[in-house]
Amino acid sequence: MRSKHLLFLIIGSIFFTNAYSQEKYFIAFADKNGTQYSIEAPEAFLSQRSIERREKQGIAISETDLPVSSTYISEVEELGAKVLYPLKWFNGVVAEVYNEQMIAAILSKTFVNEVIMVFDPQSKGIPLADEEFFPAYSSKVNAEDYYSYGASSEQVKQLNGNKLHNLGFRGKGMRIAVFDSGFNSVNVMSAFDSLRSNNQIVLTRDFVNPLSDIYSEHYHGAIVLSAMAANIPGILIGTAPEAEYILIRSEDANSEQIIEEYNWAAAAELADSLGADVVNSSLGYYEFDAEWQNHLFTDMDGETTPSARAANMAAEVGMLVVASAGNEADNEWGRIITPSDAFGAVAVGAVDSNGDYVSFSSVGPSADGRVKPDVASRGYLTAVQRVTGEISTANGTSLSAPLISGMVACLWQAFPNGSANEIYTNMVRSASQYENPTPTLGFGIPNFEMALNAIPNQPDNS
Repeated sequence: MRSKHLLFLIIGSIFFTNAYSQEKYFIAFADKNGTQYSIEAPEAFLSQRSIERREKQGIAISETDLPVSSTYISEVEELGAKVLYPLKWFNGVVAEVYNEQMIAAILSKTFVNEVIMVFDPQSKGIPLADEEFFPAYSSKVNAEDYYSYGASSEQVKQLNGNKLHNLGFRGKGMRIAVFDSGFNSVNVMSAFDSLRSNNQIVLTRDFVNPLSDIYSEHYHGAIVLSAMAANIPGILIGTAPEAEYILIRSEDANSEQIIEEYNWAAAAELADSLGADVVNSSLGYYEFDAEWQNHLFTDMDGETTPSARAANMAAEVGMLVVASAGNEADNEWGRIITPSDAFGAVAVGAVDSNGDYVSFSSVGPSADGRVKPDVASRGYLTAVQRVTGEISTANGTSLSAPLISGMVACLWQAFPNGSANEIYTNMVRSASQYENPTPTLGFGIPNFEMALNAIPNQPDNS
């Protein structure tokens, strides 16, 4: 067993007296002894969709897929810790721990490898900044298109997404997991009328506060979702209006601490178990409220940060992870943020309506020299629906990522037996700068019609 480490800070100040007043830790276990599950019976802990996704891609069920030992969880709880959720990919739990004596008792257990602080209640939280919205204008209707796109016409057609929609590839049968800070008013917004009436929202979950209503939390996820799932003919159409969606709150809009990367990992595990095909993460990390949690750029090497490790695991089980590259080019950091640096993530940068780089979009390469961002799409004056119901435009790689997420779902629908890697490869090879990638746009803007035409033995979408 490797040596144990206790990584936490004791800071002399008054604890906040609210729901965020308790220190939280990741408790890493040495093994999975005592689990009642077996890789020979994956149906006990994975959905049939999840198992089939692996089978189609030749991915074996492994010990990493096994849930965390319930025996170990019980022993930690008996010591007084409150377990918030397990993390099977990291083999441990995130828990509230109440004092140093409890930490010492947990560390004394032979099955515990380390205890790492992930949330410091004494660090002042900085709320997520409000989005800036701008007017939206409808575009000319093309009678040849299946959809009348309205304000979203340019952003869909920049990717030649309309060509896939015209052929019937609109995301049907695909499942997209959306990780965000909340989905305020998604249950009433007109953009999602068809999602609700067709039962396309298959599950909601909140890892920040399980007792909250994600439809009453922050609105960021709602505008992100509208870029993918909106279906208001003649007004606003997303890139995958017929897909199914899993809505997960992993981001705390009231603070920025590294626990959110562990929440991200929990969200990815849930998405996997429910058989998601695509993950959209319009989230990213490098700087936190607690300075000791901050990442260095050397951490952006594709495998160091918690969220990058989780993104890699998500890719290894056959999901396609799409992540915003970040909006940091105008500040001192300047570069991509995690988890977009992950080997298993498609980092998406931002362009305008002309396909030109937008100055705020984080630049690559990754710390280890890989091409990042991978691709780019409309992230400047992107058409969305606000929670007020207005059709507006907004800026950010938070919006360029879901445009890509929706389109890869449509492409995958056309190639249902393909692997996530094949979908990625076809997309990248279709991109505008494939032969000459740059630090600003990576391989460039994908052409999904070209990507579709590159698929051998294209299926009939009947």
